[in-house]
This record gives sequence, C-alpha cells and structure tokens, in this order.
Amino acid sequence: MRGLLVLLIMLPGLAMAADELGRLFTTPAERNTLDNLRKISKVHTMSEQEAEPGEEAETVMPSSISMQGYVKRSDGKKGTVWINQKPVQESSSIGEVEVGKLPREGNQVPLRLPAAGKSLNLKAGQVYVPETNSVSEISTHTNASLQNKDEDSIGANTAPPTNTQSPQRP
Repeated sequence: MRGLLVLLIMLPGLAMAADELGRLFTTPAERNTLDNLRKISKVHTMSEQEAEPGEEAETVMPSSISMQGYVKRSDGKKGTVWINQKPVQESSSIGEVEVGKLPREGNQVPLRLPAAGKSLNLKAGQVYVPETNSVSEISTHTNASLQNKDEDSIGANTAPPTNTQSPQRP
C-alpha cells in the first residue's frame, strides 16, 4: 500500500522529467524529410570522363589501401564504402581501386586493383599494402609505421636543446 502511495506521489514529477528530455524518436514529418534527402543525395565519384582534358590517366598504385567501414542499404540502393578516408559507392572506383558489389551476407568488401591485376576482400578496419602483398589491421599498420619512423630517427640529432641565453641578474 505504501509503495502504491509513493508511486502516485512521484508520477507527476516523472511526467515532467520526461517532457524535459524531449522526443527520443523523430516525428513523421522529420522522417519524411530524411527520406527525401536520402532519395536526392548522391555520393560523388569521379569518373574517367570527369578527369580534366589533357591529363593522362596515370596508373599510380597507392602505397596502402585502407577500408574504414561500409554501409549496406536495406532499400536495395547502392551502399557506401570508405576507402582511404573517402566515401565510394559500391560498384564504382576511386583512383586505382575498384569497389565491387557488397555481398548480401558477410562482412568483407570485394576490391579490385586493375593496375596490379589483383582482387581481394577487406573487412572494415583492414589495410592492404601492395608492396608487401599483405593485409593487416589498421591499428597494427599504424603502429608499424610509427616504429619505422622511430627507427629512421635513430642517429638523428637527439641531444636536448641547450640554453643559449645568459642568465639574467636581478
């Protein structure tokens, strides 16, 4: 009985607290606006026709190809893949990397490197290094790069800076 009485006393305060939090989900009007924006928005991909005239297409292989993530669309439209920090729609290309169609099941994205004649699958958070033909996690690749930089700096002038100013007198 006491619990019920306490609950009835607290009920108006809980309703006011819920009003202060605001709406958790979008209103139907907001959802319609988001759906319309999704329909008209396109991810820009540079095609060969958009390249500036007079520029020859060079086949420069990137030093590494990293995939930060991907989004599969449930409405059947093309998904988006982030390659080297840039968004690319599935079944299109960016530079010397072609992104294939995202599989319905699974978590790997098919990539093709026409310049190297190589096809591979990467998961989100992986890096492919063409020079060594190896796939690693982004964090492992970053740590290895930092280690190499540290090793390169051995022998460089690492002496602490000296004070070249004369002491000031009071």
